[in-house]
Amino acid sequence: MKLEDLFSSIESTLLSRFKESGFINHNGDKGENREEILIEFLRNHLPKRYGVTKGEVITQKGERSHAIDIIIYDSVNCPVLYAGKTSILPIEGVYGIIEVKSTLFKNEALDALSKVESFKKLAPRELGITSSQDAVTLHRPSRPFGIVLGYQLSSNSITSLKNNWKEQAYEVHDVNYVANLICVLGEGLLHFEKYNLTKGEKDILLDTDEFVDLVTTAHKRHRNGEECDEILAKIIAEETKDRTFGRFIMYLLIMLTKIKLNVPDLTRYIDPELPMTIVKE
Repeated sequence: MKLEDLFSSIESTLLSRFKESGFINHNGDKGENREEILIEFLRNHLPKRYGVTKGEVITQKGERSHAIDIIIYDSVNCPVLYAGKTSILPIEGVYGIIEVKSTLFKNEALDALSKVESFKKLAPRELGITSSQDAVTLHRPSRPFGIVLGYQLSSNSITSLKNNWKEQAYEVHDVNYVANLICVLGEGLLHFEKYNLTKGEKDILLDTDEFVDLVTTAHKRHRNGEECDEILAKIIAEETKDRTFGRFIMYLLIMLTKIKLNVPDLTRYIDPELPMTIVKE
């Protein structure tokens, strides 16, 4: 069996389990079951350095996120500040989040996208410090990702969902806070692509840092009157049908491997007057 066929079979199983959960009447239980189906898969199949849970993230200033459906974090270096039915994690140790919806119609999609925006606004940009025998290094952490995943569409289509996302992205304006990927099982995926019209090249654009650098570099060159390539970024719809989940996992792994986090410094949470922790490599 080819790997893509294996993931197609897994996708069918996930959708069957989701449909079985439809017999649950209580909305809270329905939502919890919907998230647990995906959490269980990710815990079992992602590399063990990636922790998977649901809960909230907290910043050094005490700001708290909304209740997040799925958090993917650094299971090696990130302490879990509270471990109950839901977890609380320091945001420095979080790679990104996934907001999960049963049916991804316009209002649900916009709700999930706004939650991604609010989470990304909490992301730290403070430098971390690491030391080795040869040098002390300052490191700025990567920006986290935000994904929206739906088990099914309503009466809408991937194309209409793409238009909904385009509207929301223009309203957010700052690409720091735009979602990285939308996935609907059994239907397809939405993400940004970068088009270099000058060179005739195109590349997938999943990484937030790359997107931010693309925009800031273009603005800087325009202000300085410098000549630059004509580059566009636009949302692309992939109608991958029963190949969607395999593609989703591939994109998730691409995003995870590109992100470099700082080790959370709990002294900043407990007492900012204490010396900063220097991590030894």
